[in-house]
Amino acid sequence: MLIVLVLMVSVAGQAFAQNADTSAIPIILGQSLKSKDNKVEAVPNGGAEKGEKSELKTLPIGSRIFKAVVEVAHPDELKVGESVDVSVVAIGKEGSHATAVLKNVRLHSVESLPGTTDQVPPEESDEAETVVEHGHELPAVFPTRIVGLVVKGGEVEKIRLADAQGVLRISEHVHKATGGMLGEIANNFVSNLFQPLLLFFFMGFAIPLLRVPFEFPKALYQSLTIYLLVAIGWHGGELMAELPSSELAVAGGLAAVGFIVNGTIGLSATWILRAFTPMRRIDAVTVGSYYGSDSAGTFVTCLGILAALGLHHDSYMPVMLAVMEIPGCLVGLFLISRLRGSGMDKLGNMPDEPGYLGDANALVADAESGDVHSESYEDTHHSPPVAKSVGAAVAGHRSGALNLKILHEVFLNPGLYMLFGGIIVGFISGRQALVDPHVVEGPNNLFLTMFKGALCLFLLEMGITACQRLSDLKTAGIGFVLFGVLAPVLFATFGMCALHAYSMALGHQFETGTYALFAVLCGAASYIAVPAVQRIAIPEASPTLPLAASLGLTFTWNVTLGIPIYIEIAKKIIEFMPVTG
Repeated sequence: MLIVLVLMVSVAGQAFAQNADTSAIPIILGQSLKSKDNKVEAVPNGGAEKGEKSELKTLPIGSRIFKAVVEVAHPDELKVGESVDVSVVAIGKEGSHATAVLKNVRLHSVESLPGTTDQVPPEESDEAETVVEHGHELPAVFPTRIVGLVVKGGEVEKIRLADAQGVLRISEHVHKATGGMLGEIANNFVSNLFQPLLLFFFMGFAIPLLRVPFEFPKALYQSLTIYLLVAIGWHGGELMAELPSSELAVAGGLAAVGFIVNGTIGLSATWILRAFTPMRRIDAVTVGSYYGSDSAGTFVTCLGILAALGLHHDSYMPVMLAVMEIPGCLVGLFLISRLRGSGMDKLGNMPDEPGYLGDANALVADAESGDVHSESYEDTHHSPPVAKSVGAAVAGHRSGALNLKILHEVFLNPGLYMLFGGIIVGFISGRQALVDPHVVEGPNNLFLTMFKGALCLFLLEMGITACQRLSDLKTAGIGFVLFGVLAPVLFATFGMCALHAYSMALGHQFETGTYALFAVLCGAASYIAVPAVQRIAIPEASPTLPLAASLGLTFTWNVTLGIPIYIEIAKKIIEFMPVTG
C-alpha cells in the first residue's frame, strides 16, 4: 500500500505541476537537510527600531508565512522566533473587543512600517495615552508592525478570514504552567481533563458503572469509525499535496523508522509478558502483536488535544498511522507459526503448559488419514470451547505463517483501506486546489469542521467499551495490569528517542506535535486491525485479554494522562539534545 501511495503521489504531482501556480501561495519548503545553521536567533524588538528586517532562520516542514500589518500589544517584547497569540479586533458600542484566532504561533519576521524608522511614533512614546478595558491597562492606540507568522494547513484560511473581518493584534504567548516539568504536566492534565473530548470519554466510562440502560448503536459506531479514518486521511493527503518531493522523501524514511520501531515493540512486549506474567505463550504473543500495532482512536484523540493546545505536527503523520499498524500483525503471525511448529495443541497450549492435548498438526494429519481414535476426544469433553475454524486454521498454517487470506486482511482490512483511500483522494484534490481552491471547499466543511464533534461521540462509545473491558482483568494478574499501564510510557519514550535520532541524522527538527503523535503510535495498542487478523489466523488465543489490556488499560491511560506526559517528554528530549545540521 505504501508503494501504491508513493506512485500516486508521483503521478499526481506530475499531472498538476504544469497547471499549478504555486507562486501565489507562500509555501515554505522547510530547512535544507544540509543546513549548517539550525538555530533560531531572538532579536530584541525584531530589529524594527532601526528599520531592519529580521527573519527566522529555519522553518518547520510544510509551513507557510502569512504577512500582515498588525497591532502589537508590547513591541519592545517582540522577538523573532518566539510564540505569539493572534486576535482579531472589532469595534463596538462599548469599545474594542479582541477575539482569539490562533494561539502559540511562531513569529517569523518583523518589519517597521514605512515612514516610522526615523522617529518614534506617538503611540509608542513614553507619554502615550492608555485606557483600561476589562481590568487591563491597554494603549489607546496600539503600535503597528508588518509581521510574518508561521502557519500551517487550515490555519491559513482561518487567519485570512480574520484579517478580512477586522484588524489583527498579536501579543506574547504566555505559558500558564509554573514549577518546571511537573508543573507543566499538572497544568496540561487539568486542562485536558475538562476538554469536551475527555469529558465525553468519562461520560461513557460512567455508563456501565452507574448501570445506565444505554447501548451505543452499532451502526453509528461503525459510521463514526469510517468517518474519522477518511477524515484523517483526507486532511493528511490535502496537506501532503503542498509538500515538495524532498519532504515526501523525509516522510518515507520516517515510515521505515516507524515500521522497524513497532516491530521491535511487538517482540519486546511478547518477551516482557512471558517474563513477568503467567500467561500462556500464545496469549503473550497475541497481546504483544496488539502493542506492535497502533490505535486509530488514540491517534485521533491526540490530534484533538494538539489542536486545543495549539501544537503543530507534520502533515504526513496520517500515513504513519497506516504504516505502523502492520508490524504487529506480521510479528504475531511469525511467532505463532513458530509455536505451531513446536507442537502447540488445538487449544493453544504448549507441551510444558497445563492442559496440553498433543501436537495439533499430528492430530490433523491423523484425522486426514482416518487413524484418529475416539478416545482422543474424551479428554477434551470438559475443555473450554474452541472456535470451529481451529482445525482449518492449523491445517492451513502447517506450510507457513502467511496465506493470501491473511495477507489480504493485514494489508487491505477496512480500516487501512479507508485511511489510505482518504490520503490518496485528499492528495489529488489538494493538488487540484492549488489551481482552484473551491475544489476542496465542500469536503473540508465535512471532514474538518465536523471532525471534533464526531470524535466526541466516538470517545463516548470508547468510554463505555473501556469500562466494560476492565472486568476482564480480574483473572489476569497484577503483572498484566501493570504492563497495560507502564508499557505505553516505555514504548512511547522509546519511539520518541528513535524519532529524535532520525531527526538528528537528517539535521531536521520535527514539530513537537509530531513527537506526540509518534509516541501514541508506539505506545498505543490496536483494537481494530489486529483483532480482525486474530479471528482469522489465531483463533486459539484468548479474545478478551488483549482487548482488556488495549482498551481497558492502555487506551484509558493514554487519553487521560499519557498524551500530556508524552508532550512534556518530547519537549525535554528536544531541549536536552538540540538538532544541528
